[in-house]
Amino acid sequence: MSTGGGGGGLRNTARLGWALVTRQRLPYSINFIVTNRCNFRCVYCDAPDHAGDELTTADFRRALDELTAAGMARASFSGGEALLRDDTPELIEHAKALGLFVSLNSNAFTLEPVIQRLAPSLDLVMLSLDGPEDVHDKVRRQPGSYARVVAMLARARALGISTTAITVIGPWNVERIPEVLTLASELGFWAYFQPAYRSCFDVDGGFAASEPADTFRRMADAIEEGRARGRPVGVSPAFVRRLRAGPEFGDCADCTAGHYFATVMPDGTIVPCHLTSGRATYPNGRELGFARAFAALPAVGPGPGCAISPYQESDLIFQLDPSAIVAALRHMRPAPVTGRP
Repeated sequence: MSTGGGGGGLRNTARLGWALVTRQRLPYSINFIVTNRCNFRCVYCDAPDHAGDELTTADFRRALDELTAAGMARASFSGGEALLRDDTPELIEHAKALGLFVSLNSNAFTLEPVIQRLAPSLDLVMLSLDGPEDVHDKVRRQPGSYARVVAMLARARALGISTTAITVIGPWNVERIPEVLTLASELGFWAYFQPAYRSCFDVDGGFAASEPADTFRRMADAIEEGRARGRPVGVSPAFVRRLRAGPEFGDCADCTAGHYFATVMPDGTIVPCHLTSGRATYPNGRELGFARAFAALPAVGPGPGCAISPYQESDLIFQLDPSAIVAALRHMRPAPVTGRP
């Protein structure tokens, strides 16, 4: 868990302790989905189908200002492909100027022209990596995309940015997890994994795998075997324990999403997480003000929980799970480069 590096982030981390004790809401960590547009059409992702109204640059700057004043210490930017918006670098720089811990999730294809500019403002970059080259480029439907990811992981690390990759697992790559972990050792990035859903915005729609429980077990076994071999596994042991319990991961009603972390959708709607965005009518920050919209979030109703690793890790942190907290602190530093066995 980051302190935000100073400024608003440091002040708001101090506020978090009191909020946890008193069970008061605090928008400590916010994911900004700045667009659902994407330059890829990956086999498991329907985000581009939901592209539509988007906040202006001024709207997003206002959201950053208001939510920082209300308690935000960490801002992440994602999509779709976040860098399809020309103003995303400006928004990242504004977030860093507020003293926040700042991260970017990208497919890496358009990252090279702006990575040098963004280096002073990015604390962490998470790139999508669907497996070795033959799998990744097929799933992404974009020849050359794997080479871009590998190049940008190396470039970001050289610029001093903590580097991570996230691999979305389905029948197409569940057997290739050891190869991803070997690459993580060679390049020095933290490797995260999560199973693919049928829809990015519907937790009730289920998983892409026809036998999810078996897929989750195989995922957990491969991840823990890699951890035992010293690979730079990003997901915490607590997340892997929850993964083994799938396809239900607890109850959405017990999750801290909407209480200490949330997502701002491209049109300004604030939701607990994108997977539950269709379950209710949620407030819009452009209309109410972003801090007020967060405070007005309705309680998340019962549900199967989710397997989205950043959300699970956030929930575990705010539930004060020791292994998740240790993992988050550890991953603020570059992963070791250990090479092949």
